[in-house]
Amino acid sequence: MVRRRPSRRLLRAFSAFGLVFAVALAALATWSIVDDSRGSEAVAEVLDVDHRGARTFLTVRFTTGRGEVCQALLRVSVDANRTVSTGDRIRVHHAGTDPCLRVREAGDRSGWLIALVAVVLLLTFAILARVAWRRPRPPLPLRYADMP
Repeated sequence: MVRRRPSRRLLRAFSAFGLVFAVALAALATWSIVDDSRGSEAVAEVLDVDHRGARTFLTVRFTTGRGEVCQALLRVSVDANRTVSTGDRIRVHHAGTDPCLRVREAGDRSGWLIALVAVVLLLTFAILARVAWRRPRPPLPLRYADMP
């Protein structure tokens, strides 16, 4: 059975688009981590607790350091907050630019996962681009073709 290799043109196009995508994803992940580190923590009041199967969602209200009152829905990922009820207070962390939209529990470090995925994709597509864009090796001389 003869297997056809994909064309170099297809590999080059796929690796170029993948590399651009991975660089953009890495840049967005870096910006998100920097913006999250510029944010601050606040004490939030739990308005509603919603259990959806194994997941627990909290609706919280808090005031930022600039005086904005925000209400947000967040998924519980810290074990200490799984037993909270309506009216309790928990600590939340909000981002610097969109404090009402980007809210997470204090102690939740899941934001680093997207950066890890971006780095893995970047390395994968960089290796693929290196393979697809390198000059092909010259063929072996015929006198060595039948040698082990």
